[in-house]
Amino acid sequence: MSGHPHTLHIPPPERLGVGKYPIAAIFAGLSFIGIILCIIGAVTNHVQFAYSWFFAFYYFFTIALGSFFWVTLHYACDSDWSVLARRTWENILGLFPVLLLLFIPLLWPGFLNDVLWQWMSPAHANDHEVAIRSAWLNPAFFYFRVFIYFFYFILAGLYYRNYSVEQDRDGNPILTRRMHDHSYLALVIFGLLQTFLGCDWLAGLEWRWASSLFGVYNYAICAQASLAAGIVIIALLRSGGYLLSMNHEHFYLMGKLLFGFSIFWGYIAFGQYLLIWYANIPEETIFYNNHNRGHWVYLTYFLAVGKFLFPVIYLLAQDTKKSLRALTFIAVWILFMHGIELYWLIMPYAHQGMCPSWQDFVAFITVGSILGFAYVRIAATASLFPTRDPRLVECLTITN
Repeated sequence: MSGHPHTLHIPPPERLGVGKYPIAAIFAGLSFIGIILCIIGAVTNHVQFAYSWFFAFYYFFTIALGSFFWVTLHYACDSDWSVLARRTWENILGLFPVLLLLFIPLLWPGFLNDVLWQWMSPAHANDHEVAIRSAWLNPAFFYFRVFIYFFYFILAGLYYRNYSVEQDRDGNPILTRRMHDHSYLALVIFGLLQTFLGCDWLAGLEWRWASSLFGVYNYAICAQASLAAGIVIIALLRSGGYLLSMNHEHFYLMGKLLFGFSIFWGYIAFGQYLLIWYANIPEETIFYNNHNRGHWVYLTYFLAVGKFLFPVIYLLAQDTKKSLRALTFIAVWILFMHGIELYWLIMPYAHQGMCPSWQDFVAFITVGSILGFAYVRIAATASLFPTRDPRLVECLTITN
């Protein structure tokens, strides 16, 4: 519900003053150093580099995917409470072209691609299991699907952000109606593409594995992580004096969503394990045989507690969800657990035991710094919130 007071102060546009904050320069410096170190790592141990770079890439790619979901969901539902927060996710959508550039090294034929997706390796050229899956598992079709994934998310992401920024100039409500009408199909396409790319890239690391729930599991990862990332970015902006029009009502709604998606992630993660456990089919159990061996099993337990039990208990209280400081803490924790989960999903294919490499840290900092630099530059090109959105008044006066 929302109420309309007699007088309402509409905040003026807020532009990110890049020159006032050295964060962009810091990101640029870290990116330069990181790229040099990554090149050294790729030359000395290209197998470890492939997995480390893919881990870092997929961490941030899932946040971009989830941001696309939140933006399109906002328009599909004609949401008013999220108007002030929406530009934060829209700016992330502008990172898809950069993510494409970061993904290209992983497609290096004969050097990195067949390290990650081993069905491409010449060692499996005569493998019967590859042959019977050749309609899907063939390099030409794989590259075509990569093109489709990035082509759609780059164009659709720019479409939503550019129209939103364009509306800041004249407040034309037709733009909102147009994005609303297109969002239903966009959500359907999002669901299909994130399922296919999750199976291609992440589940495809063990190409013999099959899971009927992996698509929705990948979606749960994206939605939870991107929501947490949005909260953290908003908190950082508010610490710099921006987005002060957001109040505890907005934080409470984001906290409820974070609480709900933490439960949803736990439900899907456990559901996938339960279905595989009681079916006991070799093509399915191979995943948990790999990920629960040796010290990896301790990460399994840690995920159950750290990504489900702790956030759910922490977010039960209303006061926690209404406090930006408390909400930011759990959002940072969820982003940390997001990294732990992807490390648990990816790295058992790199080495038998749990032995972190310096390349994991360097690749993560490098990819994060490149995207951080790009995000700051993108965010500085427009107001940090939609200034003439038709639902801005409802957003400013929202109550729970």
